[in-house]
Amino acid sequence: MKKSKKLIILYVYDALKYESSENCLLHQTKIAKQISNYCEISCDRKTVARNIKYLSEYDCDIVTIKGKGCYMNSYPYFEKID
Repeated sequence: MKKSKKLIILYVYDALKYESSENCLLHQTKIAKQISNYCEISCDRKTVARNIKYLSEYDCDIVTIKGKGCYMNSYPYFEKID
């Protein structure tokens, strides 16, 4: 079954949340290659960059160090709605 390109943002989120840290930066090209190879969805660096921007708008604290990579410092936490 072919996977939807709309899933890319979730794969970018997971890569940053589970595979990155202040001591382990991820390059956008590496994330794109992982998505293309393991998830079988065509993805490039520009797509990853755009999705990182969207995640930042969603209040994910993503730190980008130019030329070195990025990591997720914190992710949004929402309180339970009663």
